[in-house]
Amino acid sequence: MPESRPAPWLRLLVFLVISTAVAGGGLLFFRRQEAAKSAPAAAPKARGAQVVTTARVTKSDYALDLLAIGTVSADESIDLSSNVTEAVTALHFEDGQQVRKGALLVELSAAEEEASLSAAKSQLAEHDREIARLQSLVKDGAAPEARLEERRTLAEVAKQNIREAEARLADRRILAPFDGWLGLRRISVGALVSPGVVIVSLDKIDRVKIDFGVPETYLGLVKPGAEIEARTQGSEDRIFKGTLTQLDSRIDPVTRSVAARALVPNPDLLLKPGMLVMATLRVQPRVSPSIPERSLVPVGSKSFVFVLDQDKAKRVEITLGRRKPGYIEVLSGLKEGQLIIADGLVGLQDGMMVKVTGEFKGPVKAFNPESLSSTASSAN
Repeated sequence: MPESRPAPWLRLLVFLVISTAVAGGGLLFFRRQEAAKSAPAAAPKARGAQVVTTARVTKSDYALDLLAIGTVSADESIDLSSNVTEAVTALHFEDGQQVRKGALLVELSAAEEEASLSAAKSQLAEHDREIARLQSLVKDGAAPEARLEERRTLAEVAKQNIREAEARLADRRILAPFDGWLGLRRISVGALVSPGVVIVSLDKIDRVKIDFGVPETYLGLVKPGAEIEARTQGSEDRIFKGTLTQLDSRIDPVTRSVAARALVPNPDLLLKPGMLVMATLRVQPRVSPSIPERSLVPVGSKSFVFVLDQDKAKRVEITLGRRKPGYIEVLSGLKEGQLIIADGLVGLQDGMMVKVTGEFKGPVKAFNPESLSSTASSAN
Protein backbone atom coordinates (compact mmCIF):
# COMPACT_ATOMS: atom_id res chain seq x y z
CA MET A 1 0.00 0.00 0.00
CA PRO A 2 1.66 3.34 -1.00
CA GLU A 3 2.87 5.76 1.87
CA SER A 4 0.61 8.83 2.34
CA ARG A 5 2.29 12.26 2.62
CA PRO A 6 0.81 15.58 3.84
CA ALA A 7 -0.48 17.88 1.27
CA PRO A 8 1.87 20.69 0.19
CA TRP A 9 -0.45 23.38 1.50
CA LEU A 10 -0.46 21.73 4.95
CA ARG A 11 3.35 21.73 5.13
CA LEU A 12 3.41 25.37 4.12
CA LEU A 13 0.94 26.21 6.86
CA VAL A 14 3.05 24.45 9.52
CA PHE A 15 6.18 26.26 8.34
CA LEU A 16 4.46 29.65 8.55
CA VAL A 17 3.19 28.96 12.09
CA ILE A 18 6.64 27.89 13.32
CA SER A 19 8.34 30.88 11.66
CA THR A 20 5.83 33.27 13.19
CA ALA A 21 6.36 31.81 16.67
CA VAL A 22 10.18 32.07 16.39
CA ALA A 23 10.03 35.65 15.15
CA GLY A 24 7.64 36.66 17.96
CA GLY A 25 9.88 35.05 20.58
CA GLY A 26 12.94 36.84 19.21
CA LEU A 27 11.15 40.19 19.23
CA LEU A 28 10.02 39.69 22.83
CA PHE A 29 13.58 38.76 23.91
CA PHE A 30 15.00 41.81 22.14
CA ARG A 31 12.50 44.15 23.86
CA ARG A 32 13.29 42.67 27.28
CA GLN A 33 16.99 43.18 26.69
CA GLU A 34 16.43 46.83 25.76
CA ALA A 35 14.29 47.32 28.88
CA ALA A 36 17.00 45.82 31.08
CA LYS A 37 19.61 48.16 29.59
CA SER A 38 17.50 51.26 30.14
CA ALA A 39 16.47 50.34 33.75
CA PRO A 40 19.67 51.54 35.57
CA ALA A 41 19.52 54.89 33.81
CA ALA A 42 15.92 55.36 34.84
CA ALA A 43 16.58 54.39 38.49
CA PRO A 44 18.05 57.74 39.62
CA LYS A 45 15.01 59.53 38.15
CA ALA A 46 12.70 57.32 40.11
CA ARG A 47 14.87 57.71 43.24
CA GLY A 48 14.72 61.53 43.36
CA ALA A 49 16.85 63.90 45.51
CA GLN A 50 18.95 62.59 48.42
CA VAL A 51 17.62 63.55 51.87
CA VAL A 52 20.29 65.33 53.94
CA THR A 53 20.79 67.64 56.93
CA THR A 54 23.17 70.57 56.85
CA ALA A 55 25.60 72.33 59.18
CA ARG A 56 27.15 75.77 58.92
CA VAL A 57 30.90 76.33 59.10
CA THR A 58 31.58 78.31 62.27
CA LYS A 59 34.62 79.76 64.02
CA SER A 60 35.79 77.91 67.13
CA ASP A 61 38.72 77.93 69.54
CA TYR A 62 41.18 75.11 68.92
CA ALA A 63 43.73 75.75 71.62
CA LEU A 64 46.05 72.87 72.50
CA ASP A 65 44.90 71.66 75.93
CA LEU A 66 47.55 70.37 78.34
CA LEU A 67 46.03 68.30 81.18
CA ALA A 68 47.73 68.08 84.57
CA ILE A 69 46.85 67.22 88.15
CA GLY A 70 47.26 70.22 90.44
CA THR A 71 47.09 71.04 94.14
CA VAL A 72 45.31 74.05 95.58
CA SER A 73 47.04 76.29 98.11
CA ALA A 74 45.97 79.56 99.71
CA ASP A 75 47.15 82.84 98.26
CA GLU A 76 48.47 83.64 101.75
CA SER A 77 48.58 81.14 104.62
CA ILE A 78 49.96 81.11 108.16
CA ASP A 79 49.65 79.22 111.44
CA LEU A 80 49.39 81.82 114.19
CA SER A 81 51.41 81.20 117.33
CA SER A 82 52.90 83.24 120.18
CA ASN A 83 56.38 84.76 120.29
CA VAL A 84 56.55 84.31 124.06
CA THR A 85 55.48 81.82 126.70
CA GLU A 86 52.42 83.22 128.44
CA ALA A 87 48.88 82.29 129.47
CA VAL A 88 45.93 83.17 127.21
CA THR A 89 43.69 85.79 128.81
CA ALA A 90 41.21 86.48 125.97
CA LEU A 91 40.17 85.17 122.54
CA HIS A 92 38.50 87.59 120.12
CA PHE A 93 37.49 85.30 117.23
CA GLU A 94 35.21 82.42 116.28
CA ASP A 95 35.95 79.32 114.23
CA GLY A 96 35.88 80.05 110.49
CA GLN A 97 35.50 83.81 110.98
CA GLN A 98 36.57 86.26 108.32
CA VAL A 99 38.96 88.86 109.73
CA ARG A 100 40.67 91.99 108.47
CA LYS A 101 44.35 92.84 108.65
CA GLY A 102 45.26 94.19 112.11
CA ALA A 103 42.27 92.65 113.91
CA LEU A 104 43.03 91.62 117.52
CA LEU A 105 42.70 87.84 117.82
CA VAL A 106 44.39 86.74 121.05
CA GLU A 107 45.52 88.48 124.25
CA LEU A 108 48.16 86.98 126.53
CA SER A 109 49.00 87.83 130.14
CA ALA A 110 50.85 91.19 130.12
CA ALA A 111 50.62 92.58 133.67
CA GLU A 112 54.41 92.87 134.06
CA GLU A 113 54.86 94.60 130.72
CA GLU A 114 52.04 97.06 131.44
CA ALA A 115 53.66 97.92 134.78
CA SER A 116 57.04 98.44 133.10
CA LEU A 117 55.44 100.67 130.48
CA SER A 118 53.70 102.74 133.15
CA ALA A 119 56.94 103.14 135.14
CA ALA A 120 58.89 104.18 132.03
CA LYS A 121 56.27 106.79 131.17
CA SER A 122 56.39 108.17 134.73
CA GLN A 123 60.19 108.44 134.57
CA LEU A 124 59.99 110.25 131.25
CA ALA A 125 57.47 112.71 132.67
CA GLU A 126 59.75 113.39 135.68
CA HIS A 127 62.78 113.95 133.42
CA ASP A 128 60.78 116.30 131.17
CA ARG A 129 59.79 118.42 134.19
CA GLU A 130 63.38 118.54 135.44
CA ILE A 131 64.66 119.49 131.98
CA ALA A 132 62.20 122.40 131.86
CA ARG A 133 63.34 123.61 135.31
CA LEU A 134 67.05 123.29 134.50
CA GLN A 135 66.66 125.12 131.20
CA SER A 136 65.54 128.27 133.05
CA LEU A 137 68.30 127.91 135.67
CA VAL A 138 71.00 127.41 133.04
CA LYS A 139 69.70 130.44 131.20
CA ASP A 140 70.07 132.53 134.38
CA GLY A 141 73.47 130.95 135.12
CA ALA A 142 72.22 129.33 138.33
CA ALA A 143 72.89 125.73 137.17
CA PRO A 144 75.62 124.19 135.05
CA GLU A 145 74.97 123.02 131.47
CA ALA A 146 76.20 119.53 132.36
CA ARG A 147 73.23 118.90 134.67
CA LEU A 148 70.82 119.79 131.87
CA GLU A 149 72.55 117.43 129.42
CA GLU A 150 72.49 114.68 132.03
CA ARG A 151 68.73 115.03 132.39
CA ARG A 152 68.28 114.96 128.64
CA THR A 153 70.23 111.72 128.48
CA LEU A 154 68.06 110.21 131.21
CA ALA A 155 64.96 111.28 129.25
CA GLU A 156 66.24 109.46 126.17
CA VAL A 157 66.83 106.36 128.28
CA ALA A 158 63.23 106.58 129.57
CA LYS A 159 61.93 106.83 126.00
CA GLN A 160 63.90 103.72 125.08
CA ASN A 161 62.42 101.90 128.07
CA ILE A 162 58.95 102.87 126.86
CA ARG A 163 59.65 101.46 123.39
CA GLU A 164 60.95 98.22 124.87
CA ALA A 165 57.91 97.87 127.14
CA GLU A 166 55.57 98.56 124.20
CA ALA A 167 57.38 95.91 122.12
CA ARG A 168 57.04 93.33 124.90
CA LEU A 169 53.40 94.28 125.28
CA ALA A 170 52.82 93.89 121.50
CA ASP A 171 54.20 90.33 121.69
CA ARG A 172 51.31 89.54 124.00
CA ARG A 173 48.68 90.78 121.56
CA ILE A 174 48.34 88.57 118.44
CA LEU A 175 46.91 90.42 115.42
CA ALA A 176 45.81 89.22 111.98
CA PRO A 177 48.73 89.85 109.57
CA PHE A 178 46.43 89.98 106.50
CA ASP A 179 42.78 89.67 105.44
CA GLY A 180 41.56 86.10 105.46
CA TRP A 181 39.51 83.30 106.96
CA LEU A 182 40.35 81.62 110.25
CA GLY A 183 40.33 77.87 110.75
CA LEU A 184 39.49 75.98 113.94
CA ARG A 185 41.00 77.32 117.17
CA ARG A 186 43.42 74.98 118.92
CA ILE A 187 43.56 76.54 122.42
CA SER A 188 41.26 77.90 125.12
CA VAL A 189 41.40 80.81 127.54
CA GLY A 190 43.82 80.04 130.37
CA ALA A 191 46.05 77.77 128.27
CA LEU A 192 49.78 78.32 128.47
CA VAL A 193 51.17 78.89 124.98
CA SER A 194 54.74 79.07 123.80
CA PRO A 195 56.49 79.69 120.48
CA GLY A 196 55.58 77.00 117.95
CA VAL A 197 52.21 76.11 119.51
CA VAL A 198 49.56 76.71 116.82
CA ILE A 199 46.65 78.82 118.06
CA VAL A 200 44.67 79.05 114.81
CA SER A 201 45.33 79.01 111.06
CA LEU A 202 44.66 81.97 108.79
CA ASP A 203 44.21 81.61 105.01
CA LYS A 204 43.50 84.09 102.26
CA ILE A 205 41.40 82.01 99.87
CA ASP A 206 39.31 84.50 97.88
CA ARG A 207 42.12 83.89 95.40
CA VAL A 208 44.07 80.62 95.41
CA LYS A 209 47.21 79.18 93.88
CA ILE A 210 47.22 75.97 91.84
CA ASP A 211 50.57 74.21 91.51
CA PHE A 212 51.08 71.56 88.81
CA GLY A 213 53.78 70.11 86.61
CA VAL A 214 54.45 70.93 82.95
CA PRO A 215 56.32 68.28 80.89
CA GLU A 216 59.70 69.34 79.58
CA THR A 217 58.55 68.87 75.97
CA TYR A 218 55.97 71.66 76.37
CA LEU A 219 58.30 74.29 77.85
CA GLY A 220 58.68 76.06 74.51
CA LEU A 221 54.89 76.47 74.26
CA VAL A 222 53.99 77.45 77.82
CA LYS A 223 54.37 81.11 78.77
CA PRO A 224 53.23 83.14 81.82
CA GLY A 225 49.85 84.68 81.15
CA ALA A 226 48.36 81.56 79.54
CA GLU A 227 44.77 80.72 80.50
CA ILE A 228 44.08 77.80 82.81
CA GLU A 229 40.86 75.98 83.71
CA ALA A 230 40.44 73.81 86.79
CA ARG A 231 37.81 71.26 87.80
CA THR A 232 37.32 69.41 91.07
CA GLN A 233 35.86 66.00 91.68
CA GLY A 234 33.15 67.45 93.90
CA SER A 235 31.97 70.07 91.39
CA GLU A 236 32.80 68.75 87.91
CA ASP A 237 30.26 71.05 86.25
CA ARG A 238 31.96 74.15 87.68
CA ILE A 239 34.96 75.53 85.81
CA PHE A 240 37.45 77.75 87.65
CA LYS A 241 39.41 80.00 85.31
CA GLY A 242 42.74 81.59 86.10
CA THR A 243 46.10 82.65 84.70
CA LEU A 244 49.51 81.00 84.71
CA THR A 245 51.80 83.33 86.67
CA GLN A 246 55.21 81.69 86.71
CA LEU A 247 57.32 78.62 85.95
CA ASP A 248 59.98 77.31 88.29
CA SER A 249 63.61 77.92 87.37
CA ARG A 250 64.53 74.23 87.57
CA ILE A 251 63.39 70.99 85.94
CA ASP A 252 62.85 67.95 88.13
CA PRO A 253 65.36 65.35 86.84
CA VAL A 254 63.12 62.49 88.00
CA THR A 255 59.79 63.51 86.45
CA ARG A 256 61.32 65.63 83.64
CA SER A 257 58.79 68.36 84.36
CA VAL A 258 58.89 71.88 85.71
CA ALA A 259 56.66 73.20 88.50
CA ALA A 260 54.13 75.82 87.39
CA ARG A 261 51.86 78.09 89.42
CA ALA A 262 48.56 79.68 88.46
CA LEU A 263 46.36 82.18 90.28
CA VAL A 264 42.62 81.45 90.23
CA PRO A 265 39.85 83.73 91.62
CA ASN A 266 37.78 81.92 94.25
CA PRO A 267 34.99 84.31 95.30
CA ASP A 268 32.65 81.49 96.43
CA LEU A 269 35.43 79.86 98.50
CA LEU A 270 34.72 76.49 96.85
CA LEU A 271 38.42 75.75 96.35
CA LYS A 272 40.10 74.79 99.62
CA PRO A 273 43.84 74.56 100.34
CA GLY A 274 45.09 71.03 99.77
CA MET A 275 42.32 70.15 97.30
CA LEU A 276 43.18 68.06 94.23
CA VAL A 277 42.09 69.52 90.87
CA MET A 278 42.38 68.64 87.20
CA ALA A 279 44.02 71.61 85.51
CA THR A 280 43.73 72.32 81.79
CA LEU A 281 46.35 74.68 80.41
CA ARG A 282 45.41 76.34 77.13
CA VAL A 283 48.49 76.34 74.90
CA GLN A 284 48.70 78.02 71.47
CA PRO A 285 45.10 79.33 71.37
CA ARG A 286 43.75 79.95 67.86
CA VAL A 287 40.32 80.46 66.29
CA SER A 288 39.70 78.51 63.07
CA PRO A 289 36.80 77.29 60.89
CA SER A 290 35.09 74.34 62.53
CA ILE A 291 32.81 71.59 61.18
CA PRO A 292 31.07 68.56 62.70
CA GLU A 293 33.31 65.52 62.63
CA ARG A 294 30.50 63.39 61.18
CA SER A 295 30.44 65.46 57.98
CA LEU A 296 33.96 64.33 57.07
CA VAL A 297 34.37 61.96 54.09
CA PRO A 298 37.85 60.36 54.10
CA VAL A 299 39.13 58.97 50.82
CA GLY A 300 42.53 57.35 51.18
CA SER A 301 44.89 59.91 52.67
CA LYS A 302 42.66 62.85 51.68
CA SER A 303 39.63 64.37 53.39
CA PHE A 304 36.51 65.77 51.74
CA VAL A 305 33.18 67.36 52.64
CA PHE A 306 30.06 68.01 50.59
CA VAL A 307 29.13 71.67 50.26
CA LEU A 308 25.55 72.64 49.48
CA ASP A 309 25.53 74.41 46.11
CA GLN A 310 22.03 75.32 44.80
CA ASP A 311 20.35 72.08 45.92
CA LYS A 312 23.30 70.03 44.73
CA ALA A 313 26.11 68.35 46.61
CA LYS A 314 29.57 69.59 45.68
CA ARG A 315 32.55 67.63 46.96
CA VAL A 316 35.39 69.80 48.29
CA GLU A 317 38.81 68.71 49.53
CA ILE A 318 39.87 70.17 52.89
CA THR A 319 42.93 70.21 55.14
CA LEU A 320 42.34 69.11 58.71
CA GLY A 321 43.82 70.45 61.94
CA ARG A 322 43.13 69.72 65.59
CA ARG A 323 40.13 67.86 66.94
CA LYS A 324 37.83 68.20 69.91
CA PRO A 325 34.78 66.11 70.89
CA GLY A 326 32.39 66.08 67.93
CA TYR A 327 34.17 68.76 65.87
CA ILE A 328 37.26 69.20 63.77
CA GLU A 329 39.38 72.17 62.70
CA VAL A 330 39.62 73.09 59.02
CA LEU A 331 42.90 74.72 57.97
CA SER A 332 41.97 75.21 54.31
CA GLY A 333 39.16 74.49 51.84
CA LEU A 334 36.22 76.09 53.68
CA LYS A 335 35.18 79.53 54.88
CA GLU A 336 33.04 80.63 57.77
CA GLY A 337 29.32 80.64 56.97
CA GLN A 338 29.34 77.96 54.25
CA LEU A 339 26.68 75.24 54.39
CA ILE A 340 27.94 71.68 54.36
CA ILE A 341 26.13 68.34 54.51
CA ALA A 342 26.32 66.70 57.91
CA ASP A 343 23.97 63.71 57.56
CA GLY A 344 22.81 61.65 54.57
CA LEU A 345 26.27 60.97 53.19
CA VAL A 346 25.70 57.28 52.37
CA GLY A 347 25.60 56.94 48.60
CA LEU A 348 25.99 60.69 48.05
CA GLN A 349 27.93 61.62 44.90
CA ASP A 350 29.39 64.84 43.57
CA GLY A 351 26.71 66.83 41.72
CA MET A 352 23.78 64.81 43.07
CA MET A 353 20.53 66.61 43.86
CA VAL A 354 19.76 66.85 47.59
CA LYS A 355 16.78 67.74 49.73
CA VAL A 356 17.51 69.50 53.05
CA THR A 357 15.26 68.28 55.88
CA GLY A 358 16.96 69.86 58.91
CA GLU A 359 20.09 71.24 60.55
CA PHE A 360 22.82 69.62 62.61
CA LYS A 361 21.95 69.96 66.33
CA GLY A 362 25.26 68.93 67.82
CA PRO A 363 27.19 65.72 68.54
CA VAL A 364 25.73 62.97 70.67
CA LYS A 365 26.95 63.15 74.26
CA ALA A 366 29.35 60.47 75.40
CA PHE A 367 27.82 57.56 77.28
CA ASN A 368 28.08 58.00 81.04
CA PRO A 369 27.10 54.90 83.06
CA GLU A 370 26.93 57.00 86.23
CA SER A 371 23.97 58.92 84.80
CA LEU A 372 22.04 55.65 84.45
CA SER A 373 22.73 54.66 88.03
CA SER A 374 21.72 58.09 89.32
CA THR A 375 18.51 57.97 87.25
CA ALA A 376 17.67 54.51 88.56
CA SER A 377 18.29 55.55 92.15
CA SER A 378 16.09 58.63 91.78
CA ALA A 379 13.33 56.50 90.24
CA ASN A 380 13.45 54.14 93.21
